[in-house]
Amino acid sequence: MEYALESGMAPGMHHAIRAVRMTRLGIHLALGMLTVSTVFPVSGKRRRQRLVRSWSSKLLKILNVSLSVRGMPPESQSLLVANHVSWLDIYLINAVCPPRFVAKSEIRSWPVIGWLSEKTGVLFVERGSRLDTGRINAAISGAIASGDIVAVFPEGTTSDGRSILNFRAPLLEPARSSRLHPAAIRYVTREGKIDTQVAYAGDTSFGASLWTILGQKKIHAELVFIEAIEVDGKDRKTLARDAESVIAEALDLPRPGKESGTPGDLRA
Repeated sequence: MEYALESGMAPGMHHAIRAVRMTRLGIHLALGMLTVSTVFPVSGKRRRQRLVRSWSSKLLKILNVSLSVRGMPPESQSLLVANHVSWLDIYLINAVCPPRFVAKSEIRSWPVIGWLSEKTGVLFVERGSRLDTGRINAAISGAIASGDIVAVFPEGTTSDGRSILNFRAPLLEPARSSRLHPAAIRYVTREGKIDTQVAYAGDTSFGASLWTILGQKKIHAELVFIEAIEVDGKDRKTLARDAESVIAEALDLPRPGKESGTPGDLRA
């Protein structure tokens, strides 16, 4: 179902459309919680992944997100790294190849989202704690060894989509003994320009971001899976720079510290 939010539409109509979407989203979250609490405990890994993929795809549909995917996603035993623009990024990836995400520990205390994250296998890390790096890297390595895909946003924060931030190297250590798969994410307008309205960056609160997204006529998201990076003999800092470089190239964006160019089509 698609809702057109025309520029000349009365404010009351905007609120009504947002209310409809919010209601659908609330019902969807409730169904997700019911599934996680009743079906997940008696389901194997493959079935849980199918459920996450289906739930995430429906979430994108509710929010009128059109997803274009290019490239081949990793199948198992890989560390997936991507640039980070919006909280929607998680559901773009989940709709294709549900991984175990690494997320900041604060999310664990968020209402609903924190509970769902914990029950669906998110690995929580204490941001800025060097002491926690060893623990979380061991958890990542263990998950990969068991056949999982683990996803990390190595920028450590979100951008507005017009640049790539420096990739932090510590959480890429497990890739040295597995596979490192980069993915590039961006949101574009109908004219093909970067859509900064979708970004969850700066001082924007989650509530404000959700309100903006609920009011979008259509959100166009692009996700490209890039070929795995060769890891043999490389340290984690080199891997971070390599991932940074190929993602920036795929998005036609400058690497951190480089001059900006004009974003073009995603390169597969």
